Amino acid sequence: MALAAAAAVVLGLICTSSSEDADRDIRIVRPEASPTGEGSSSLSPTAEPTAPPILEAVIHRFRFPIDGACLPDEDDLMPNAPREYRLGTHEGVDFYDGRCCVAVARGMPVLAAKIGVVIRADHDYQDITAEEMDALLTLSQQQGHTDAATLDRLRGRQVWVDHGNGIVTRYAHLMAVEAGIAKGVVVRAGQVLGYVGNSGTPEGITDVNAENHLHFEIRVGGGYLGQGLSAAETRRLWERAFSP
Repeated sequence: MALAAAAAVVLGLICTSSSEDADRDIRIVRPEASPTGEGSSSLSPTAEPTAPPILEAVIHRFRFPIDGACLPDEDDLMPNAPREYRLGTHEGVDFYDGRCCVAVARGMPVLAAKIGVVIRADHDYQDITAEEMDALLTLSQQQGHTDAATLDRLRGRQVWVDHGNGIVTRYAHLMAVEAGIAKGVVVRAGQVLGYVGNSGTPEGITDVNAENHLHFEIRVGGGYLGQGLSAAETRRLWERAFSP
């Protein structure tokens, strides 16, 4: 099925289905794309907005991408947390073993959060070498931020799913992508997309058992869910995302 046709099918399913995949309450104000790339921000580090400065959205009825998971209690695993090693900002939620209501192990299935069309599936991903990792982190230190290309590489092996209305979910650091998951394929909530791994992490270069977790993002237009908000407001939006 061609990508355009698949997208049309998905949008029709979203609009007409009465199942848990349906979501009729999405309202999007699309943000402007950041001129400095998605890995940097011009927002004041001391700003504490109480309402979305870039987007207004009601997003819900997503399922957790790890079966039985919940949001982690630690703000450091949520969006907007600083990532000093690359002078950047975290743009999603990290699901680690024992820190999200469930055990998370290497090779555990990663599930689609909602019905959508696959727009990226990294079956041919090439692992980052130690030399490349050093170069990427040095570049971030020199620039004072993580540029978009570097950040994409540091997310490792990924799958992206387009849910329509400018909403895309990203599943990163995967060990592998499930067979049959490819660009243009329609997936439903709960379908296996790939498997938990540590690709793209500095620790993963030297130890296959280190830093295995799922990095999961909800993208809205040109930004990520919770971008620029306080920790409390970001958590409220993410709790809403996984509400019935």
